[in-house]
Amino acid sequence: MSLISPNRGYPLERIEGDTGSMSWWVSRFDNIGDRVGDLRARMHEVRGLPGKGQSITASRDDALETSTALTADIVEAEHLSTVLARYSDAFTAHAEPANRMVDEIEDAHARARSADAAFQHAGQNALWTSYSGTPEEIAAADRVAGDAAADKAAAQSALDDLWATWESHYSQWDAAYDAAMSALAGGTEVTLTHDARDLLDQLLAADDPAAVLALWRAHPELRDELAQKHPEIIGNLDGIPFDVRAEVNEARVRDLRSRKDLDATLATELDVLWNEMQKHGGRLISFDPHGAEQTTAALWYGPFDATTVSTLVPGMMSQVSEMAEWGVSARDLNQFVGSGSATIAWFGYDSPNFAEEPAMSRAQNGAPALRSLLQGLDAILPDSEIDVVAHSYGSTTAALAIGSASDGLGVDKFITVGSAGLPDDEDVRANLQSADAPRIYATMSERDFWAPVGQGTGFGHGTSPTSLDGVTEFDSNGGVDADGGTLLPTPGHSAHGGANFPWESSPGGYLQKGSESFYNVSSIIATGEPGTEPGGEGTDIPFWTKVLEIQAQTGSYGYYY
Repeated sequence: MSLISPNRGYPLERIEGDTGSMSWWVSRFDNIGDRVGDLRARMHEVRGLPGKGQSITASRDDALETSTALTADIVEAEHLSTVLARYSDAFTAHAEPANRMVDEIEDAHARARSADAAFQHAGQNALWTSYSGTPEEIAAADRVAGDAAADKAAAQSALDDLWATWESHYSQWDAAYDAAMSALAGGTEVTLTHDARDLLDQLLAADDPAAVLALWRAHPELRDELAQKHPEIIGNLDGIPFDVRAEVNEARVRDLRSRKDLDATLATELDVLWNEMQKHGGRLISFDPHGAEQTTAALWYGPFDATTVSTLVPGMMSQVSEMAEWGVSARDLNQFVGSGSATIAWFGYDSPNFAEEPAMSRAQNGAPALRSLLQGLDAILPDSEIDVVAHSYGSTTAALAIGSASDGLGVDKFITVGSAGLPDDEDVRANLQSADAPRIYATMSERDFWAPVGQGTGFGHGTSPTSLDGVTEFDSNGGVDADGGTLLPTPGHSAHGGANFPWESSPGGYLQKGSESFYNVSSIIATGEPGTEPGGEGTDIPFWTKVLEIQAQTGSYGYYY
């Protein structure tokens, strides 16, 4: 199975071509042009024959007609020669270096997979050792996992560098090939016009989403052509208006669903997305069925000109097939906040599995995509409030994105629920606490088993949100709302119906309507403050948590019944 490049989705394949043959044909076309040119010169001589009479006049007329026809043939021969020569030069400059890199990339990919497998094994061993091992065993397992994480990062970095170089060569060859085909076909609909390709190149080379938006607005005459010819790019390019992206992505989903050769996983994901779009008003603002390891997508619920936009970021083991329950949270949040509210369910990165969660690699890969989305929001809706609500490892990814800049990327509020730990990087921590950083809020249920484990065993994300300056903590242990209604405690680590383990099912997830956590998240979005007081009326603290609190307060560690 061919590998796919991570940034532009090119198949890793050798590009067929023979520059020797191309050069021969260039010389042949040149030779044909020269010979036809000589023939045309002879026709000009015939047209100048002296004398009078029917035969002479007929010869002159024939010479004029032939000369006119030969002129077109000469132009065509010169055109073919020029096009082929340019393509041959591009093939030498870009296709041949790309071909030489194929084996190297395949070897690097194999090394990265091997390093990833070793890391997963070491990470899982460290995680389980942390439950029952001695301090010495835990320290040793942590060192092995740390070394494995470093080896994985180095292997991935080397592979990323190779991919970047190969994609550059491939894209420049691809552009030259398209230009050659367009020239040969006389600008048929198969390829982009020159102006559209030039704009596409500028869009892809733009420094940030604001620059993309400026280019898009400056060329209304080219928008339809780009959207029709390259929906996979326009539908996912931050800075392109969200209504445009939604239209092209929804058309792609519709077309894909009509195919009969889809694998079962993708077919299920497409059905979930289609259902959210058709029945619940979700608009598909990003969609990549050929992501590095899993399908990525984002659904927008609410008006595109919203005055408040919240982005929900899921955590470990999240899949697009779970989009429906996140869509419910998005719609419930909009209903609570009121008119002018929009919410994005963002499944825009490859989430970690159980063994990968202790490392930062998934967050490091996902943060640039989230950063770009947030910059696009800030460019398109500069006067709107931008908020981020992140669950579990999603908070790790979101914090890395938001903390990549001292201005917080224009985010106003950053809310973490059941955080698996924020990055330990000093620059990220400093940016999250800068004067222009968003206001940060955090909650962790007393019944949440996995969030403390994530913070305690993470390599690079052991920072609790509550350790940052100015963080507002809020409860998720049950209480009452402003009208005296009962609010459910969050029963474990789940964002929705569930608790700490897959076989457990219980209402009151962090982002489930009816829970104290969701009530407070909604209130924070709407007013800037939680809706309940910590430890307030109706708070339901688990029995063993109460025991530990009593023990800590009294210094007594006996048994309590």
